[in-house]
Amino acid sequence: MPLRDELPPRSGPWASRFDSEDALYRAEDALRTAALENHDLSPILPFEEVYGPFLECAGKATAIAIDPREPYTADGEVNYVYADFLTLGLLYGVYRPAEGVGTTGPVDEDDLWNTTVYPYPGGRIDPTKVDLAELGLDVPGVDRRFVHFCAGALGVEAVDDLAELRATFDAAWPDYREVIRAGLLHLIRARPLTVAQWYALTYVPFPGERELTAFLGQVYAYLFDGFDAMPVAPV
Repeated sequence: MPLRDELPPRSGPWASRFDSEDALYRAEDALRTAALENHDLSPILPFEEVYGPFLECAGKATAIAIDPREPYTADGEVNYVYADFLTLGLLYGVYRPAEGVGTTGPVDEDDLWNTTVYPYPGGRIDPTKVDLAELGLDVPGVDRRFVHFCAGALGVEAVDDLAELRATFDAAWPDYREVIRAGLLHLIRARPLTVAQWYALTYVPFPGERELTAFLGQVYAYLFDGFDAMPVAPV
């Protein structure tokens, strides 16, 4: 099983950071509450839901990218651009059940371990709003939590941390496990998502639908069938 530091470096189109400890703590508190209330190990919340409307979101987190129009300055330095998160900002949390949690799943804050919390700009597909039918996921047994799982746990910032989730995944809420199981099986069998849609949701590029389907099959086997090798997504 590859360890996190043995995997190739991964990056999405953006880097991001919280601008203060207060902004981070507010995000973590809200995401943890959403995880427990909704039985969702990968909660995603819009910035405005946590920090307030529009300009109240300013100064909470910064998005960083290389300017696509002018990647380098006249001096040959990388030309980074910076932007405040406002209406397109999303907050991602990825959690896992703590060791010793019973078969009914986490019930309070101590029952959840944090894997990562991060801000990220909203892409073409907003996992908090997209119609499930648009993704071919409007099927029995699948709900919004599966979209969050794909965008968060399988997204560019957290997909290499699946080993942390797998260790205690059996202690997740039974209804959550069934949603993830049903969603993965549907993606593997019906292949409703194109690689372009997957990238728009996760920022993880796949060369073709065959490779994406094979990866999702490995994720299913890793979480549900005891397959030992951690799935490795392309960089």
